[in-house]
Amino acid sequence: MWRNIQYLLSLLLPLMTLIGIAGGGWWGFLPWGVVFGLLAGIEIFLPEYTDNRYEEDGRLPAFILVAHFLAHMGLIGYWLWAFTQDKYELWEALASAFSMGFNAGASGIVIAHEMLHRKGRFWQIGAKLLLGAAGNIYFYTTHVRMHHRYVGTELDYSSARKGESFYKFLWRTIGGQLRWAWRAEKERLAQLGYPPFTLHNYVLQEILILTSLLSAFIIAGGLAGMLAFLLQAVLANLLLEYVNYIEHYGLARKLDEPIRPWHSWESNKYITRFFLVDLSRHSDHHLYGAKPYHTLNALEKAPRLPMGYAGMLYLALIPPLWYKVMDPRLPEALREKTKEATP
Repeated sequence: MWRNIQYLLSLLLPLMTLIGIAGGGWWGFLPWGVVFGLLAGIEIFLPEYTDNRYEEDGRLPAFILVAHFLAHMGLIGYWLWAFTQDKYELWEALASAFSMGFNAGASGIVIAHEMLHRKGRFWQIGAKLLLGAAGNIYFYTTHVRMHHRYVGTELDYSSARKGESFYKFLWRTIGGQLRWAWRAEKERLAQLGYPPFTLHNYVLQEILILTSLLSAFIIAGGLAGMLAFLLQAVLANLLLEYVNYIEHYGLARKLDEPIRPWHSWESNKYITRFFLVDLSRHSDHHLYGAKPYHTLNALEKAPRLPMGYAGMLYLALIPPLWYKVMDPRLPEALREKTKEATP
């Protein structure tokens, strides 16, 4: 039960976002400063938290997912209302977008990821709404059908290759996933006897959610509302693809090779684990995609990130530093070192 209770810490993310958008002004940058400044620094000194004990009862973990969903939808509603009250000057509107974009990426998309792996209409609709609100129109289609199937292979746009900088990865992954998502939906609908331009198309469903919210923010806040909403979407998706980058960088897999623990990077740093509802136990997640987050295990054979997810951002933004730290940790590099050390 104690493990499940600790996931309640993740609700500090929407709380910080509420402070950011309600406080106005420089408060908008609060979540970024706390997580990527204070907590990233603290986490460097925290040990790995690898305890695998868990409770079978999933009611509290499910409640936490619902709480995140309601919190994010509520934050969007409050933010929209704030624009109708002329609460922000233009720069303040953009600052508040940093708070909303942070929560859309660190809470909204993370929770949507967990929801779309669960069966049931409620979970699937929740995932679509969170992704559409975050401005993402491809993840719902590509994540399970492409990423989980082809992870680490040359066919997966979501897996970063060895020697590929975060910036090159961004260019390749977003365009590739958009094209793949549309093609996959077109083929799926053709098999069902539908044309591609129908509301049965998951990509078009996400576009409808996105454009509806964007229209609401334009009506409520004019140019400031439009720019703020678009900025939060950009920030949310940058966080998503940053996480994709650090979770699979350089861990190549052949198409006919089974998925193994060493095809995903793992982190068991305390703050990363419980703020992101064990997203960072990524190796076990790829072995068992439908496994609820509160039952994921730390795997002995999974390669470990040297820092938590927040701290890894600084390495990713500086490619030479990233390569210097990460390339020697790749399983192939470790195997070569082992061979050299063997007499």
